Order: sequence, then structure tokens, then C-alpha cells
Amino acid sequence: MKIRLFESADECRSAVAMQAIAYMLREPNGAVGLCTGSTTEPIHGMIADIYKKNPFDASGIHTVNADEFLTPKHPDYDGIDITMRPGMYKNLWSVLGIDENHGHMPDCNPADWEAEADKYEKTIRDIGGIGLQILGIGPDAHLGFCLPGTPFGLKSHVEQISKELTEDSIVGGSRKIDPKWGPFYGITMGISTFMKGRQIMPVTVGSHKAEAVQNAILGPVTEAVPASVLQLHPNCVWYMDKAAAEGILGRIDESMIIK
Repeated sequence: MKIRLFESADECRSAVAMQAIAYMLREPNGAVGLCTGSTTEPIHGMIADIYKKNPFDASGIHTVNADEFLTPKHPDYDGIDITMRPGMYKNLWSVLGIDENHGHMPDCNPADWEAEADKYEKTIRDIGGIGLQILGIGPDAHLGFCLPGTPFGLKSHVEQISKELTEDSIVGGSRKIDPKWGPFYGITMGISTFMKGRQIMPVTVGSHKAEAVQNAILGPVTEAVPASVLQLHPNCVWYMDKAAAEGILGRIDESMIIK
């Protein structure tokens, strides 16, 4: 495991965007794993801005989202799908000219939730796996919708979304979702799916992520801290600003830091 430190959140995100572009140029038919949380979503816009200034053929690139909401099955729900797909299309796919068939996300309203999760796992295998996996890390060190306690061995699966994730991702989104329609669920890549990425770039910014960073990097590898499993990945480079790193500075081997 290596670490790249940056003075600010914007510098950190910009560096991740540049690495994503570099991967796409190096692997024109490769697959990039993406997240849509508050840490990593701004990176999509940065990638798009870089592309606009220096366009290239991205038509062979695949993107693979870490997770997707499932439309509530509550009998009184209004039936409008909850999905991150429009944002992905507007902010990234349409700009880079990525065909929606190459923009991979689970169906947000399948007839069989578990079957859709299995299908998503197969899709990832069928495209050759993920070459570059960009990951946001939650304040509790969750990965995708894999919350503390999620078994490391799980592949893509259905997960109940926590109250905190619901407020951040759904209520804070384009339309307010009444909690009475919950509990809410989503399909997420499993931790074992994330770990199959050939290169992993966790991204953490802000002091509110410092505890998660500290537990994930300095603590034991435990399912109580999902991101701690990244200690075991052979090609993992964390990107973080100094605020997120405040709990590990002076406590890690200096050789871990990429100058």
C-alpha cells in the first residue's frame, strides 16, 4: 500500500482525474470502476473538463459503477425510479462519447433484485474485470454500500442502505424521498469484487474522514472496518488530503508516502 498526500481536496481530486485519463489513454478498451458519493463524484466533472481540452477516442472505455439504488417496493410509492444513471450520462458518458452500453450500472428496478446483482457480477467478469478501481471511503470506512460487518467474501449483492447513506445520497439528491417508503436498498459490488480490481485508488478528503483513514490503514484487517481490506491489495495507492491524513501522519512508515 502506498499513499499520495495533497494540500487540498481539489488537488487530490484533480490528481485522481489525471490518473483516470492516463489509464484510459493507456488502456483504450479498459474498465474504470467509479463511485458517485460526495468525495468522488466531482472527479467525474474534472475528467470531463480534461477531456474537453484534450479529446481522444474514449468509445472503447467501460465504466462500472460501484452501486445503484433500487426503487422502493412500498405499495404507496409513486413509482418514480431512484437512480444515478442520468447523472452519469450527463456528467461523464455523454461528454466522453461513451456508449451507454459501456456505462455499466445495475438496473434500478428489476423484477428480481438478487438475480440482477448476480447479473451485474457476471457483466464485470464478461468485460474482463476492472483495471482501475476508484473508491470513495465512507466516514465509517464503508465501500460502495458495503457497510461495517459486510463479509469480505461477498460478490455483488443487495444491501440495505443505512439511514446516513439514505440522507446523503437520496434525500440530498434531486428529489426528496419520504422515509416512510423505506427501508431503502441498493445493489453494490461486493468487497471481493472491489478487490479484484487490478489497481485500486481509494480517495479520502476532509477531516471527517480522518478516523476512517486511521482505522483502515493503521488498524487490523477486520470486517468491522471494510476499507481495512485494502491493506491486502497488491496495487493500492490512497489519494488523500492532509486533513483526511491527520490521524496517520507521523505514525506510518515514511516509505509508504509517494513524494
